[in-house]
Amino acid sequence: MDKLLAVVGREFGERVRSKWFVITTVFGPLLISGLLILPPWIASRTQAKIDPGSLVFVDATGIGLGDAIAVDLSGGIQSTSTPPAVIVASVASVDSVTRLARARLLRGEITGYLLLDAGTPQSGTARLMLRDGVPGAFGERLQSALDRQLRRARLTALGVSPGDAENLSRFTVNVRTTRVAADGSEASARVNLIFGFGVAILLYIAIVLYGQIVLRSVTEEKQSRVSEVVLASVPARVLLAGKIVGIGGVAILQLGLWTIAVVVVLANRAAIFAKLGVTAASMTLPSISGEALVLLGAYFVLGYALYAALFAIVGSIATSEQEAQQAQTPVIMLLVSSMALLQPALADPNGMIARSLSLIPFSSPIMMPLRLGLTNVPSTDLIISIGLLGITAVVALLSAGRVYRTALLMYGKRPSLRELVRWLREAS
Repeated sequence: MDKLLAVVGREFGERVRSKWFVITTVFGPLLISGLLILPPWIASRTQAKIDPGSLVFVDATGIGLGDAIAVDLSGGIQSTSTPPAVIVASVASVDSVTRLARARLLRGEITGYLLLDAGTPQSGTARLMLRDGVPGAFGERLQSALDRQLRRARLTALGVSPGDAENLSRFTVNVRTTRVAADGSEASARVNLIFGFGVAILLYIAIVLYGQIVLRSVTEEKQSRVSEVVLASVPARVLLAGKIVGIGGVAILQLGLWTIAVVVVLANRAAIFAKLGVTAASMTLPSISGEALVLLGAYFVLGYALYAALFAIVGSIATSEQEAQQAQTPVIMLLVSSMALLQPALADPNGMIARSLSLIPFSSPIMMPLRLGLTNVPSTDLIISIGLLGITAVVALLSAGRVYRTALLMYGKRPSLRELVRWLREAS
Protein backbone atom coordinates (compact mmCIF):
# COMPACT_ATOMS: atom_id res chain seq x y z
CA MET A 1 0.00 0.00 0.00
CA ASP A 2 2.85 2.41 0.80
CA LYS A 3 4.36 1.82 -2.64
CA LEU A 4 0.97 2.37 -4.30
CA LEU A 5 0.45 5.63 -2.43
CA ALA A 6 3.96 6.72 -3.35
CA VAL A 7 3.27 6.14 -7.05
CA VAL A 8 -0.12 7.87 -6.79
CA GLY A 9 1.46 10.85 -5.05
CA ARG A 10 4.17 11.08 -7.67
CA GLU A 11 1.78 10.91 -10.63
CA PHE A 12 -0.69 13.34 -9.03
CA GLY A 13 1.86 15.82 -7.73
CA GLU A 14 3.94 15.85 -10.91
CA ARG A 15 0.94 16.86 -13.00
CA VAL A 16 -0.70 19.24 -10.55
CA ARG A 17 2.55 21.19 -10.15
CA SER A 18 2.92 21.45 -13.91
CA LYS A 19 2.40 24.91 -15.38
CA TRP A 20 0.21 23.34 -18.05
CA PHE A 21 -2.17 22.04 -15.40
CA VAL A 22 -2.51 25.55 -13.99
CA ILE A 23 -2.97 27.03 -17.47
CA THR A 24 -5.62 24.51 -18.57
CA THR A 25 -7.41 24.68 -15.21
CA VAL A 26 -7.73 28.45 -15.51
CA PHE A 27 -8.24 28.54 -19.27
CA GLY A 28 -10.99 25.89 -19.26
CA PRO A 29 -13.57 27.91 -17.27
CA LEU A 30 -12.61 31.07 -19.16
CA LEU A 31 -13.18 29.30 -22.48
CA ILE A 32 -16.51 27.80 -21.38
CA SER A 33 -17.66 31.14 -19.94
CA GLY A 34 -16.67 32.85 -23.16
CA LEU A 35 -18.68 30.34 -25.21
CA LEU A 36 -21.71 30.90 -22.98
CA ILE A 37 -21.54 34.70 -22.93
CA LEU A 38 -19.62 36.10 -25.89
CA PRO A 39 -21.69 34.72 -28.84
CA PRO A 40 -25.00 36.31 -27.68
CA TRP A 41 -23.22 39.55 -26.80
CA ILE A 42 -21.39 39.71 -30.13
CA ALA A 43 -24.61 38.87 -31.99
CA SER A 44 -26.46 41.69 -30.20
CA ARG A 45 -23.74 44.16 -31.18
CA THR A 46 -23.06 43.06 -34.74
CA GLN A 47 -26.52 42.03 -35.90
CA ALA A 48 -27.64 43.96 -38.95
CA LYS A 49 -30.75 46.03 -38.35
CA ILE A 50 -33.45 47.14 -40.74
CA ASP A 51 -35.38 50.36 -40.22
CA PRO A 52 -39.05 49.61 -40.95
CA GLY A 53 -39.36 53.14 -42.35
CA SER A 54 -36.94 52.23 -45.17
CA LEU A 55 -39.30 49.52 -46.45
CA VAL A 56 -42.19 49.70 -48.88
CA PHE A 57 -45.23 47.41 -48.68
CA VAL A 58 -47.05 46.69 -51.94
CA ASP A 59 -50.55 45.70 -50.84
CA ALA A 60 -52.84 44.06 -53.39
CA THR A 61 -54.93 42.12 -50.87
CA GLY A 62 -57.83 44.59 -50.88
CA ILE A 63 -58.37 44.22 -47.11
CA GLY A 64 -55.80 46.72 -45.82
CA LEU A 65 -53.39 44.00 -44.70
CA GLY A 66 -50.33 46.11 -45.58
CA ASP A 67 -51.37 49.00 -43.29
CA ALA A 68 -52.07 46.59 -40.42
CA ILE A 69 -48.70 44.87 -40.74
CA ALA A 70 -46.89 48.22 -41.08
CA VAL A 71 -48.40 49.53 -37.83
CA ASP A 72 -47.73 46.24 -36.03
CA LEU A 73 -44.12 46.10 -37.26
CA SER A 74 -43.37 49.68 -36.18
CA GLY A 75 -44.64 49.08 -32.65
CA GLY A 76 -48.35 49.94 -32.78
CA ILE A 77 -50.35 53.11 -33.31
CA GLN A 78 -48.69 54.85 -30.34
CA SER A 79 -45.18 54.17 -31.56
CA THR A 80 -42.98 57.11 -32.58
CA SER A 81 -40.98 55.10 -35.14
CA THR A 82 -41.68 55.54 -38.84
CA PRO A 83 -43.77 52.69 -40.28
CA PRO A 84 -43.11 51.28 -43.75
CA ALA A 85 -44.71 53.13 -46.66
CA VAL A 86 -47.72 51.24 -48.00
CA ILE A 87 -48.66 51.34 -51.69
CA VAL A 88 -52.14 49.99 -52.32
CA ALA A 89 -52.33 48.28 -55.69
CA SER A 90 -55.10 46.58 -57.59
CA VAL A 91 -54.81 43.17 -59.16
CA ALA A 92 -54.32 44.82 -62.54
CA SER A 93 -51.64 47.30 -61.41
CA VAL A 94 -49.68 45.12 -58.97
CA ASP A 95 -47.07 44.12 -61.58
CA SER A 96 -46.26 47.71 -62.58
CA VAL A 97 -46.16 48.87 -58.94
CA THR A 98 -43.85 45.98 -58.11
CA ARG A 99 -41.51 46.93 -60.97
CA LEU A 100 -41.31 50.50 -59.66
CA ALA A 101 -40.54 49.24 -56.16
CA ARG A 102 -37.84 46.95 -57.54
CA ALA A 103 -36.27 49.86 -59.45
CA ARG A 104 -36.19 51.95 -56.27
CA LEU A 105 -34.55 49.01 -54.47
CA LEU A 106 -31.84 48.71 -57.12
CA ARG A 107 -31.16 52.47 -56.96
CA GLY A 108 -30.72 52.22 -53.19
CA GLU A 109 -33.69 54.47 -52.38
CA ILE A 110 -35.29 51.81 -50.17
CA THR A 111 -33.94 48.84 -48.20
CA GLY A 112 -36.55 46.46 -49.52
CA TYR A 113 -40.20 45.87 -50.34
CA LEU A 114 -42.83 43.38 -49.22
CA LEU A 115 -45.27 42.08 -51.81
CA LEU A 116 -48.71 41.10 -50.51
CA ASP A 117 -50.70 39.82 -53.49
CA ALA A 118 -54.34 38.89 -53.79
CA GLY A 119 -53.66 35.32 -52.71
CA THR A 120 -51.79 36.22 -49.50
CA PRO A 121 -54.88 36.19 -47.19
CA GLN A 122 -55.63 32.61 -48.19
CA SER A 123 -52.16 31.15 -48.77
CA GLY A 124 -50.35 33.09 -46.03
CA THR A 125 -47.47 33.63 -48.45
CA ALA A 126 -45.71 36.95 -48.98
CA ARG A 127 -42.46 37.93 -50.71
CA LEU A 128 -39.85 40.12 -49.05
CA MET A 129 -37.19 41.52 -51.40
CA LEU A 130 -34.08 43.05 -49.82
CA ARG A 131 -30.91 44.63 -51.10
CA ASP A 132 -28.95 42.77 -48.39
CA GLY A 133 -29.62 39.59 -46.46
CA VAL A 134 -32.43 39.57 -43.91
CA PRO A 135 -31.32 39.65 -40.26
CA GLY A 136 -32.77 36.84 -38.17
CA ALA A 137 -34.40 39.09 -35.56
CA PHE A 138 -36.14 41.31 -38.13
CA GLY A 139 -37.28 38.29 -40.12
CA GLU A 140 -38.90 36.86 -36.98
CA ARG A 141 -40.59 40.20 -36.21
CA LEU A 142 -41.99 40.45 -39.72
CA GLN A 143 -43.14 36.82 -39.67
CA SER A 144 -44.92 37.35 -36.34
CA ALA A 145 -46.59 40.58 -37.53
CA LEU A 146 -47.77 38.92 -40.74
CA ASP A 147 -49.09 35.92 -38.83
CA ARG A 148 -50.98 38.07 -36.30
CA GLN A 149 -52.57 40.35 -38.88
CA LEU A 150 -53.59 37.49 -41.15
CA ARG A 151 -55.35 35.79 -38.25
CA ARG A 152 -57.03 39.08 -37.31
CA ALA A 153 -58.22 39.59 -40.89
CA ARG A 154 -59.61 36.07 -41.15
CA LEU A 155 -61.41 36.36 -37.80
CA THR A 156 -62.91 39.69 -38.86
CA ALA A 157 -64.08 38.11 -42.13
CA LEU A 158 -65.86 35.43 -40.08
CA GLY A 159 -67.82 38.07 -38.21
CA VAL A 160 -65.71 38.45 -35.05
CA SER A 161 -65.59 42.01 -33.73
CA PRO A 162 -62.36 43.93 -34.49
CA GLY A 163 -61.45 44.15 -30.78
CA ASP A 164 -61.94 40.43 -30.18
CA ALA A 165 -60.14 39.61 -33.42
CA GLU A 166 -57.15 41.70 -32.31
CA ASN A 167 -57.04 39.98 -28.91
CA LEU A 168 -57.34 36.52 -30.43
CA SER A 169 -54.65 37.26 -33.03
CA ARG A 170 -52.17 38.11 -30.27
CA PHE A 171 -52.99 35.06 -28.17
CA THR A 172 -50.07 32.62 -27.99
CA VAL A 173 -49.65 29.20 -26.43
CA ASN A 174 -46.58 28.50 -24.30
CA VAL A 175 -46.08 24.88 -23.29
CA ARG A 176 -43.58 24.41 -20.48
CA THR A 177 -42.47 20.81 -20.35
CA THR A 178 -41.64 19.62 -16.84
CA ARG A 179 -39.98 16.39 -15.92
CA VAL A 180 -41.25 14.74 -12.74
CA ALA A 181 -38.47 12.71 -11.15
CA ALA A 182 -39.00 9.46 -9.28
CA ASP A 183 -38.77 11.30 -5.93
CA GLY A 184 -41.55 13.69 -6.96
CA SER A 185 -39.32 16.68 -7.65
CA GLU A 186 -39.97 18.77 -10.74
CA ALA A 187 -37.54 20.37 -13.17
CA SER A 188 -37.58 21.87 -16.64
CA ALA A 189 -37.32 19.13 -19.26
CA ARG A 190 -35.34 21.49 -21.50
CA VAL A 191 -32.83 22.23 -18.74
CA ASN A 192 -32.52 18.52 -18.00
CA LEU A 193 -31.94 17.84 -21.70
CA ILE A 194 -29.12 20.40 -21.80
CA PHE A 195 -27.71 19.05 -18.55
CA GLY A 196 -27.78 15.42 -19.66
CA PHE A 197 -26.20 16.24 -23.01
CA GLY A 198 -23.55 18.40 -21.30
CA VAL A 199 -22.65 15.67 -18.82
CA ALA A 200 -22.32 13.11 -21.63
CA ILE A 201 -20.03 15.42 -23.61
CA LEU A 202 -17.98 16.26 -20.52
CA LEU A 203 -17.47 12.61 -19.61
CA TYR A 204 -16.49 11.80 -23.19
CA ILE A 205 -13.89 14.58 -23.26
CA ALA A 206 -12.54 13.66 -19.83
CA ILE A 207 -12.21 9.95 -20.58
CA VAL A 208 -10.48 10.58 -23.91
CA LEU A 209 -8.23 13.33 -22.55
CA TYR A 210 -7.03 11.61 -19.39
CA GLY A 211 -7.00 8.14 -20.93
CA GLN A 212 -4.56 9.44 -23.52
CA ILE A 213 -2.44 10.92 -20.74
CA VAL A 214 -2.11 7.39 -19.36
CA LEU A 215 -1.19 6.19 -22.86
CA ARG A 216 1.53 8.81 -23.27
CA SER A 217 2.86 8.25 -19.77
CA VAL A 218 3.29 4.52 -20.35
CA THR A 219 4.82 5.09 -23.79
CA GLU A 220 7.28 7.71 -22.53
CA GLU A 221 8.40 5.52 -19.62
CA LYS A 222 8.97 2.62 -21.98
CA GLN A 223 10.94 4.73 -24.45
CA SER A 224 13.08 6.44 -21.80
CA ARG A 225 13.57 3.13 -19.96
CA VAL A 226 12.77 4.75 -16.63
CA SER A 227 10.58 1.74 -15.93
CA GLU A 228 13.68 -0.48 -15.70
CA VAL A 229 14.77 1.41 -12.60
CA VAL A 230 11.28 1.79 -11.10
CA LEU A 231 10.39 -1.88 -11.52
CA ALA A 232 13.37 -2.81 -9.37
CA SER A 233 11.48 -1.54 -6.31
CA VAL A 234 7.82 -1.37 -7.36
CA PRO A 235 5.80 -4.26 -8.86
CA ALA A 236 4.42 -3.58 -12.34
CA ARG A 237 0.79 -3.89 -11.25
CA VAL A 238 1.30 -1.41 -8.41
CA LEU A 239 3.08 0.98 -10.77
CA LEU A 240 0.23 0.84 -13.31
CA ALA A 241 -2.48 1.12 -10.63
CA GLY A 242 -0.74 4.13 -9.09
CA LYS A 243 -0.41 5.74 -12.50
CA ILE A 244 -4.13 5.29 -13.28
CA VAL A 245 -5.28 6.44 -9.82
CA GLY A 246 -2.93 9.43 -9.77
CA ILE A 247 -3.96 10.68 -13.20
CA GLY A 248 -7.59 10.00 -12.30
CA GLY A 249 -7.19 12.20 -9.23
CA VAL A 250 -5.92 15.01 -11.45
CA ALA A 251 -8.97 14.53 -13.69
CA ILE A 252 -11.39 14.72 -10.76
CA LEU A 253 -9.70 17.85 -9.39
CA GLN A 254 -9.67 19.66 -12.71
CA LEU A 255 -13.20 18.66 -13.71
CA GLY A 256 -14.44 19.66 -10.27
CA LEU A 257 -12.96 23.14 -10.64
CA TRP A 258 -14.37 23.46 -14.15
CA THR A 259 -17.83 22.35 -12.99
CA ILE A 260 -17.89 24.86 -10.14
CA ALA A 261 -16.90 27.66 -12.51
CA VAL A 262 -19.59 26.73 -15.05
CA VAL A 263 -22.29 26.50 -12.36
CA VAL A 264 -21.36 29.96 -11.08
CA VAL A 265 -21.50 31.42 -14.59
CA LEU A 266 -24.86 29.81 -15.40
CA ALA A 267 -26.37 30.85 -12.07
CA ASN A 268 -25.40 34.47 -12.76
CA ARG A 269 -26.04 34.38 -16.51
CA ALA A 270 -28.89 36.88 -16.54
CA ALA A 271 -27.01 39.35 -14.33
CA ILE A 272 -23.89 39.11 -16.51
CA PHE A 273 -25.91 39.72 -19.67
CA ALA A 274 -27.70 42.65 -18.01
CA LYS A 275 -24.37 44.34 -17.32
CA LEU A 276 -23.39 43.77 -20.94
CA GLY A 277 -26.65 45.30 -22.12
CA VAL A 278 -28.03 42.05 -23.50
CA THR A 279 -31.46 40.72 -22.59
CA ALA A 280 -31.37 37.07 -21.59
CA ALA A 281 -33.57 34.84 -19.52
CA SER A 282 -32.16 33.41 -16.34
CA MET A 283 -31.34 29.71 -16.42
CA THR A 284 -32.61 27.50 -13.64
CA LEU A 285 -30.03 24.88 -12.79
CA PRO A 286 -31.38 21.34 -12.42
CA SER A 287 -31.61 19.97 -8.92
CA ILE A 288 -29.36 16.93 -8.54
CA SER A 289 -29.96 14.45 -5.76
CA GLY A 290 -27.14 12.88 -3.81
CA GLU A 291 -27.95 9.52 -5.39
CA ALA A 292 -27.60 10.99 -8.88
CA LEU A 293 -24.26 12.56 -7.99
CA VAL A 294 -22.99 9.22 -6.68
CA LEU A 295 -24.11 7.48 -9.88
CA LEU A 296 -22.47 10.10 -12.09
CA GLY A 297 -19.26 9.79 -10.08
CA ALA A 298 -19.37 6.00 -10.31
CA TYR A 299 -19.83 6.04 -14.08
CA PHE A 300 -16.97 8.49 -14.50
CA VAL A 301 -14.59 6.52 -12.25
CA LEU A 302 -15.44 3.15 -13.77
CA GLY A 303 -15.50 4.51 -17.33
CA TYR A 304 -12.16 6.21 -16.82
CA ALA A 305 -10.68 3.04 -15.25
CA LEU A 306 -11.90 0.91 -18.17
CA TYR A 307 -10.53 3.16 -20.89
CA ALA A 308 -7.36 4.02 -18.97
CA ALA A 309 -6.63 0.28 -18.81
CA LEU A 310 -7.24 -0.07 -22.54
CA PHE A 311 -5.01 2.92 -23.28
CA ALA A 312 -2.35 1.45 -20.96
CA ILE A 313 -2.41 -1.82 -22.94
CA VAL A 314 -1.92 0.14 -26.16
CA GLY A 315 0.95 2.11 -24.64
CA SER A 316 2.57 -1.08 -23.33
CA ILE A 317 2.66 -2.90 -26.65
CA ALA A 318 3.58 0.11 -28.82
CA THR A 319 7.23 0.60 -29.69
CA SER A 320 7.01 4.36 -30.27
CA GLU A 321 4.69 7.26 -29.54
CA GLN A 322 3.71 7.49 -33.20
CA GLU A 323 2.78 3.83 -33.23
CA ALA A 324 0.80 4.29 -30.01
CA GLN A 325 -1.21 7.11 -31.59
CA GLN A 326 -2.12 4.84 -34.48
CA ALA A 327 -2.83 1.80 -32.31
CA GLN A 328 -5.26 3.72 -30.09
CA THR A 329 -7.77 4.13 -32.95
CA PRO A 330 -9.91 1.07 -32.01
CA VAL A 331 -10.17 2.35 -28.42
CA ILE A 332 -11.16 5.83 -29.59
CA MET A 333 -13.74 4.36 -31.96
CA LEU A 334 -15.47 2.60 -29.07
CA LEU A 335 -16.18 6.03 -27.56
CA VAL A 336 -16.89 7.80 -30.85
CA SER A 337 -19.54 5.23 -31.72
CA SER A 338 -21.39 6.20 -28.53
CA MET A 339 -21.25 9.89 -29.44
CA ALA A 340 -22.47 9.16 -32.97
CA LEU A 341 -25.67 7.67 -31.53
CA LEU A 342 -26.45 10.48 -29.11
CA GLN A 343 -29.12 11.97 -31.39
CA PRO A 344 -31.46 8.92 -31.43
CA ALA A 345 -30.83 8.52 -27.70
CA LEU A 346 -31.90 12.12 -27.10
CA ALA A 347 -35.04 11.56 -29.19
CA ASP A 348 -36.03 8.43 -27.24
CA PRO A 349 -34.04 7.93 -24.00
CA ASN A 350 -36.03 4.76 -23.21
CA GLY A 351 -35.80 3.36 -26.72
CA MET A 352 -33.92 0.27 -27.82
CA ILE A 353 -30.81 2.17 -28.94
CA ALA A 354 -30.42 4.26 -25.79
CA ARG A 355 -31.22 1.35 -23.47
CA SER A 356 -28.86 -1.07 -25.23
CA LEU A 357 -25.97 1.40 -25.27
CA SER A 358 -26.51 2.23 -21.60
CA LEU A 359 -26.01 -1.46 -20.75
CA ILE A 360 -22.94 -2.11 -22.91
CA PRO A 361 -19.85 -1.39 -20.76
CA PHE A 362 -17.93 0.47 -23.49
CA SER A 363 -20.75 2.97 -24.08
CA SER A 364 -22.56 3.04 -20.73
CA PRO A 365 -20.23 5.69 -19.18
CA ILE A 366 -21.56 8.10 -21.83
CA MET A 367 -25.10 6.88 -22.44
CA MET A 368 -26.35 6.15 -18.93
CA PRO A 369 -25.54 9.64 -17.52
CA LEU A 370 -27.38 11.02 -20.55
CA ARG A 371 -30.44 8.89 -19.77
CA LEU A 372 -30.28 9.86 -16.10
CA GLY A 373 -30.62 13.50 -17.12
CA LEU A 374 -33.57 12.84 -19.42
CA THR A 375 -35.76 10.18 -17.87
CA ASN A 376 -36.41 8.00 -14.83
CA VAL A 377 -34.17 5.01 -15.47
CA PRO A 378 -35.44 1.69 -14.06
CA SER A 379 -33.38 0.41 -11.15
CA THR A 380 -32.84 -2.91 -12.94
CA ASP A 381 -31.16 -1.08 -15.83
CA LEU A 382 -28.92 0.78 -13.41
CA ILE A 383 -27.92 -2.38 -11.54
CA ILE A 384 -27.17 -4.32 -14.73
CA SER A 385 -25.36 -1.39 -16.35
CA ILE A 386 -23.08 -0.50 -13.46
CA GLY A 387 -22.49 -4.17 -12.66
CA LEU A 388 -21.36 -4.98 -16.20
CA LEU A 389 -19.25 -1.82 -16.33
CA GLY A 390 -17.59 -2.64 -13.00
CA ILE A 391 -16.79 -6.23 -14.01
CA THR A 392 -15.44 -5.14 -17.40
CA ALA A 393 -13.31 -2.42 -15.79
CA VAL A 394 -11.81 -4.90 -13.31
CA VAL A 395 -11.06 -7.42 -16.07
CA ALA A 396 -9.50 -4.67 -18.19
CA LEU A 397 -7.34 -3.48 -15.27
CA LEU A 398 -6.14 -7.01 -14.50
CA SER A 399 -5.39 -7.63 -18.17
CA ALA A 400 -3.59 -4.29 -18.44
CA GLY A 401 -1.46 -5.18 -15.43
CA ARG A 402 -0.39 -8.49 -16.98
CA VAL A 403 0.38 -6.98 -20.38
CA TYR A 404 2.12 -4.02 -18.76
CA ARG A 405 4.36 -6.25 -16.67
CA THR A 406 5.43 -8.40 -19.60
CA ALA A 407 5.62 -5.82 -22.40
CA LEU A 408 7.16 -2.92 -20.49
CA LEU A 409 10.71 -4.25 -20.81
CA MET A 410 10.35 -5.35 -24.43
CA TYR A 411 11.89 -3.00 -26.99
CA GLY A 412 11.94 -2.91 -30.76
CA LYS A 413 9.25 -5.55 -31.33
CA ARG A 414 5.50 -5.19 -31.09
CA PRO A 415 3.83 -8.36 -29.77
CA SER A 416 1.33 -10.14 -31.97
CA LEU A 417 -2.23 -10.84 -30.92
CA ARG A 418 -1.32 -14.49 -30.25
CA GLU A 419 1.49 -13.39 -27.93
CA LEU A 420 -0.86 -11.06 -26.04
CA VAL A 421 -3.31 -13.90 -25.49
CA ARG A 422 -0.46 -16.13 -24.27
CA TRP A 423 0.71 -13.45 -21.81
CA LEU A 424 -2.80 -13.17 -20.39
CA ARG A 425 -3.07 -16.93 -19.97
CA GLU A 426 0.35 -17.52 -18.50
CA ALA A 427 0.48 -14.52 -16.16
CA SER A 428 -0.54 -15.28 -12.62
